[in-house]
Amino acid sequence: MTESRQTILITGASSGIGEACVKTCLDSGYIVIGVARDFTKSDIQHEKYYKFNCDLNNTQQLENSIKTIIKEHNPQHFLHSAGFGRFGSLEQFSTKQIIELIQVNLISAILISRLLLPSFRKTDNSKMIFIGSESAKIAGKKGAVYCASKFGLRGFTESLREDCAANKIGVNLINPGMVRSPFFKSFDFQPGHAQQHAIAVEEVARVVNFLLNTDPNFVIDEINLSPAIKNIDFSKKAE
Repeated sequence: MTESRQTILITGASSGIGEACVKTCLDSGYIVIGVARDFTKSDIQHEKYYKFNCDLNNTQQLENSIKTIIKEHNPQHFLHSAGFGRFGSLEQFSTKQIIELIQVNLISAILISRLLLPSFRKTDNSKMIFIGSESAKIAGKKGAVYCASKFGLRGFTESLREDCAANKIGVNLINPGMVRSPFFKSFDFQPGHAQQHAIAVEEVARVVNFLLNTDPNFVIDEINLSPAIKNIDFSKKAE
């Protein structure tokens, strides 16, 4: 069993913000437990990095994987970075698409937190960090389901923070604006091409690392991140 005070569980670890956080946490000396559906495009290899293949849409597989991780590694910290977007008019969504989006972006975070909390309450400085979105604060057109998942995540973290305060468990929410990542691969829009048009995944990872090192006697409720200049490129073709 790895030592709990050095270990962080990261979902969405194979790409984007999650992968950047894996690298940053390894560089900072953490043992990292990465959870993702597919690691074939992630080439991170490290003696302190353990990968678990898991489809967050499969509730039974998810619960079994987290129970195994707790038993074998006993993580002290949790970063929920897994998530994806679908955009369009609500009637264009199938029931399956709606359920999948809510499951990955919100329900999986709730289920994992429920399983981790008993061991986290026995420590005095666990962190639970959730990657939200600017869509958790301001809703936009064609984002009804995505915004619902992110507004829900924000409400969940606000309540969970109150429930965990007596155990010195820090519950934080990071709401990034447009991030330069594979998130936009399947869309017909993306951040503008200039550096200041999007947030680098490494910058989000720096914020996560900062939160992991905050004093347990106070908590930063949420952090909102925005690119210096908001610019959207609509010339992109969806892949």
